[in-house]
Amino acid sequence: MTTPHSKAELIEVLDEVGQGITGTVQALSPQAFERESDGEWSAAGYLQHLILSVKPLAKALALPAEQVQSLFGQPDHPSRDYAALATFYKARVNQVFPNGAPNPIAPNTYRFPDGITDKKAYLVQTWQEAHQRLLQALARWEEADLDAYQLPHPAMGLMTLREMLFFTHFHNALHWDDIQRVSG
Repeated sequence: MTTPHSKAELIEVLDEVGQGITGTVQALSPQAFERESDGEWSAAGYLQHLILSVKPLAKALALPAEQVQSLFGQPDHPSRDYAALATFYKARVNQVFPNGAPNPIAPNTYRFPDGITDKKAYLVQTWQEAHQRLLQALARWEEADLDAYQLPHPAMGLMTLREMLFFTHFHNALHWDDIQRVSG
C-alpha cells in the first residue's frame, strides 16, 4: 500500500500493523519476550510502551467532537502529510530525548494489576483491546474531522487528528520492527 492518507487507508494500515504486533508477540517464547539487550527495551517493554501510547489516543478519540474542541481548540495549521510528520517526529525525538534522556512513556511506568501471573498473555490482551478501541473510535469520525480537530502529543505538541493517526501508524510500525529485532 502507498502512504496512508484517507480515514479508510488509516484504519487499514493501523489494523495491519496492530495485528502484526499481536502475531509477532504471540509467537515469542517467554524468554524472547522478556529478553533485554544492550540497554534496549525487551519485546515486553516495547509492547508496554505501545499500550501506554495507544490507550490515551483511543480514549481521546472516543470523546464527542465538541469536547475535543473545547479541550484542545482548533488546529491553526493544515495537516502535514505522512512523510512530513515522520520527519518531524524523528527530529523531535532527538530534540526532546537527547542522549538517552528518560521517556515519559517508558515501560517502567506501566503498572500491572495485582495477581497477574502471565504478563505476556495479559499484555497481548490489553494491546488487542486498546488497538480495537482505537479503530472503533476512529470509525465514528468523519473524514473532514481528521483535519478539523486536534489533540496534544507529549513530545510533538498539538497535532490534527490525521497527524496523530499518521504518527500512531509510524510509531507502531517502528516499534513492531524493534520487537522483531530485539526478540531475535
